[in-house]
Amino acid sequence: MLRSLDKKWKELLFAMGSFGPNFMAVLLGAYFSDAVNPVALGSNSVQAISNYCLILPLIFPALWFIAKLLDGIIDIPLASITDGISTKFGRRRLPIIICFVPMVLSFAMCWFAVGGTGEDCNQTLNTIWVCVWAIIFFVSYSMSVISFYGSIASNCDSEDQRSRVTAYKSFFDTISYCIVYALVPLILKLANIHINILVWCLLPLFATILSPVFIIKEGEKYGYPENNGVDAKQYNKVGIIESLKTTFSNKLFIKWIIVDCCAIFGLQMFLASMNALIIGGMGFDSGQMAIVNTSAFAPVPVMLYLLNKLKKEKGLRFAFQTCLISFAICILSFDFASLYVVGSNNVALQYVIAIIGGLCASWAIGAFFMFPYLVPAQVAGVEKQITGRDHSAMYFASRIVCTTIVGAFGSSLVYDNIKNFFISKKVGGVVIATSFEKAAELFNEKSSQIITSADVYNFGLLLVPIIVCVACLIGFVVAFLLPRDFDQKSIALALKKQHPEYDISCIEDTEKPTEAGSNIFVHIALWVLSGSIFGAIWQGVSLKEINKRGNKINPIIYVLSLIIPFFGIYYFLKVNKHLSEIANKMDIKTKDYKILYIISSIILPIGMLNVVSLAVAQKQLNNILCKEMEIAN
Repeated sequence: MLRSLDKKWKELLFAMGSFGPNFMAVLLGAYFSDAVNPVALGSNSVQAISNYCLILPLIFPALWFIAKLLDGIIDIPLASITDGISTKFGRRRLPIIICFVPMVLSFAMCWFAVGGTGEDCNQTLNTIWVCVWAIIFFVSYSMSVISFYGSIASNCDSEDQRSRVTAYKSFFDTISYCIVYALVPLILKLANIHINILVWCLLPLFATILSPVFIIKEGEKYGYPENNGVDAKQYNKVGIIESLKTTFSNKLFIKWIIVDCCAIFGLQMFLASMNALIIGGMGFDSGQMAIVNTSAFAPVPVMLYLLNKLKKEKGLRFAFQTCLISFAICILSFDFASLYVVGSNNVALQYVIAIIGGLCASWAIGAFFMFPYLVPAQVAGVEKQITGRDHSAMYFASRIVCTTIVGAFGSSLVYDNIKNFFISKKVGGVVIATSFEKAAELFNEKSSQIITSADVYNFGLLLVPIIVCVACLIGFVVAFLLPRDFDQKSIALALKKQHPEYDISCIEDTEKPTEAGSNIFVHIALWVLSGSIFGAIWQGVSLKEINKRGNKINPIIYVLSLIIPFFGIYYFLKVNKHLSEIANKMDIKTKDYKILYIISSIILPIGMLNVVSLAVAQKQLNNILCKEMEIAN
């Protein structure tokens, strides 16, 4: 049999295939709802297409939910098509090629407000326009990525290779989230452009989905019609009814889906509201938001490595349960760090709470990227080895249908409706409004006190962390229904229990897989990249704040610290000197951190990776910022 992924570099390039479409889909989920209805962002936010609500706020959530629901349901017939298609180009490649243009075009049109962007815009036309193009995007995007996901099981010939490919994929997924939630807010702020302009500039990223087209060895050239050179007579097509029946009768797979849905409900609701939670709920600007977000992503490589170690020792179930608990703790930090709880003059406290929450989140992020794709690939791969039938795309499609429904329910029907709820500490009750200003007007009608927009808080943003936390705790409890692990032997035994007639002698004992060692490249590369993003963002934002308040640090010194080993010693000593001088002028008590800066810069010789020095410098800068706020008030 010809192997498509016969070299490690091909595994990496193959895993990169979904990066572009997934990145853009994450961008859509993170920014689109608030971009067209910026009620939770406040005024003049570049994360919105304009300052006005462009859609019908009471109708859009339901229509957007229906569009996402259709996206999930359509995955079933699409998976059946890609599992059963037989062309001279093979099974997976043709759907990717056909769907590429409509996927890119429809995504671009979603961000174009055909009914205008001003106060008198046609909200009805915008709502219909957006939802129609969204449906086209969801269908073409789903067909592309399902074809890609289906090819993982059929092109990876072992458990170790599937583990490597899914780990590489988690590497690219982490990059996506780093860029979307850390770099995008900073880019919008520095470039002073609205989100729709940036989205159109990023459209070429969709092209990564074409890389598997040139790697997968299938079709007429390699043995018509499919299956890497296997004779056509051995090609067993699985019909859609049989495929659905086989997939949803797999008890092991269904147990995993239930737990996965609990996690996805909370995750999607959180991702849709994250920007509003930080900007509207905590009162941070885009630069501060970038720092908070990167504090969650910078530790991911180390956490992912430790998570794999834990998975080997304690099993996938226990590892995933720890992720659900850590994410539940993380999400509550957004309430504890909100303006409603800590007030408007406690930026330092907000940073501390947010960074602790980010560290908790970093433990879960790697699992949310890797496990949901590893499990279906493992189940489909083992079933193919035992039965000789390949309908792997249906497993991914079935998972997507279930998670899309619960994710759309959380991010669309729940969040898009509760984000219009407002409360005030001065007046009891809840009002429904389209902005902080209008909420203040409604409260003034109920009270003799004068209520301003500063006295109003978004109640929906306070509810989101509580709802997400509850979903994670439910998933934690339900996870006890899962087996200890999802290795090939466990899956084969579960199938044998359901189908005594199956011969599982072809499955080797793989209770102790070796994927952790083989994925060392992923951990190193991801550590370097996420650490670089964290360091570059911190120094890019905070250096500007430092230069405003004292002798300027030459940007060349900053750049050299990012690329020359140990040059960070000089850079951080300069930072320490300037911050100490500013603190002394303001009568702020501060310690001398010279020794700490020198030691940490020796241990972590590249400036952008020196998170210890970055954290200390951030603490010094926070003290100055807090003092300035006290003086101003």
